[in-house]
Amino acid sequence: MSDQHQLQSSFKQWRLFFVFVCLYFTVWSILPTFLASSVPLDVSEGINWGSEWQWGYYKHPPFSSWILYSSYQLLGHIGPYILSQLCVLLTLFFIYQLGKKLWSPAIALLGSSLTLAVIYYTYPSLEFNHNVAQFPIWAGLYLAFYQSLTQNRLRDWVFLGVLGGIGMLIKYTVIFLLIPMALYFILPRQWPLLKQPKPWLAAFIMLAIFAPHLYWLINHDWLPLSYANGRAQDISEAASNVQRHFSWVNFIVAQLGAHIPLLIMLAFNRKKLLGINKYRQRLPDGASLLWYMYLSPLVVVVILSLVFGVGLRDMWGMPMWALSGLLAASFIASASQVFTIARLRKSLVTWLTLATVLSFIYIGLGDQIRHKASRMQWPEQKLTNQAIETWQTLSSCSLDSISGDRWLSALVAMNSDFPSLMISGPASHSPWMNAERLQKNGTLVIWQNDDHVLLPLLNKLTVLDSKVADVSNPIANDTDALIKQQGQWQIAWRDTNITKPLMVNWVAYVPIHCFRNVPP
Repeated sequence: MSDQHQLQSSFKQWRLFFVFVCLYFTVWSILPTFLASSVPLDVSEGINWGSEWQWGYYKHPPFSSWILYSSYQLLGHIGPYILSQLCVLLTLFFIYQLGKKLWSPAIALLGSSLTLAVIYYTYPSLEFNHNVAQFPIWAGLYLAFYQSLTQNRLRDWVFLGVLGGIGMLIKYTVIFLLIPMALYFILPRQWPLLKQPKPWLAAFIMLAIFAPHLYWLINHDWLPLSYANGRAQDISEAASNVQRHFSWVNFIVAQLGAHIPLLIMLAFNRKKLLGINKYRQRLPDGASLLWYMYLSPLVVVVILSLVFGVGLRDMWGMPMWALSGLLAASFIASASQVFTIARLRKSLVTWLTLATVLSFIYIGLGDQIRHKASRMQWPEQKLTNQAIETWQTLSSCSLDSISGDRWLSALVAMNSDFPSLMISGPASHSPWMNAERLQKNGTLVIWQNDDHVLLPLLNKLTVLDSKVADVSNPIANDTDALIKQQGQWQIAWRDTNITKPLMVNWVAYVPIHCFRNVPP
């Protein structure tokens, strides 16, 4: 085969692959809306947090909730799925831009595409949350840090600062990457850079972007850090002292598990890959920096576990592996590059097709197969309709807030013109709520089974049972009182073979001036 004919064949194969990738991302952006009857937990929660436009929330910094709410307002239920896939696409773009600076465009294209062979970038990406929002941040930081050190342009340092600041506004775990980047300057050959203003400008931009959230943290008792500490203690209490210091073992196993599709592809092509010694000899300038950025965050989390006994969560690793595909592709021997790239590309198409089919069978038919609903198979709209109907039957005023179970209440809120969420727990978890607002507007509390609901703000208010709320009763003359009525809903599941309905307990606290005097 002539070189020209081989080049034309390769171009045609890449063109077909691009068509497949475009179709893949279109399907993953659109199809879940039609197959799922409800959004995942983190999506519903994030949308409702974002509707409050706070500089922080009791679990996390605010940025991903802002963009999640905005996407939902703009595009409805399809918005969060599109947003997730845009994050994955932007990640691939950054990795491609980085890859072609060290290797050939073909290796960069394949390497960025092989990122999708890491499981985190497929099914888990459907649930847009703070981990998914970090995907392009980590990839962009890899690119910005590399360019800042190798080219030392002002725009690269500014880009580094902006991405670092936004990353800290998304989730604090980006510090696992920022710490190794900062430590890199300890190397003597990097000392001259510290005498220049550009790195310090990047640090200043990063801090300036993070500063409003830092101010919010100071004024809200460091809520997300307290929450994270509580979660870590929960993990610690469930494990022995020795187990806490070795949680990194399970973490690494989980990360390797997420790489299984990529590892299988490499195993089938192992004879076409460079050995370690040859790879080291042919390593281009700057590639060692990529390996440092790739492995050093893992070292950080291992130290946190091994030395400090921090209980690691597997999902912290989601954004850490954007370089996996590119570094894997860099092992391809130049002598067999065209052939190996073609084989890996076909393997990737096979994997993505399989992941797509299995994921959407699970979303669309999983409850009917297992006769048990997952989060994306809950009767979201039926629950919302029931909540609105109940409130409107009891109250002539609009539903201002909904409280109790954070999953159920979030589903109702995002489908009913966004009444505020009053989250079960300390009042500080819902800083947009206060006793005066509750007294004026009331609230609807919903929960499942015997779940304990803690709403301390209600304890400050006068609450009357609906049985004594007749206008002829003098007790009802307290114009600041809330009228309490309660009951239980039985809501059918999407799968008709699930005979036991969803049981939801509810209590309505209706301001006396809004209360419709209906029979209990």
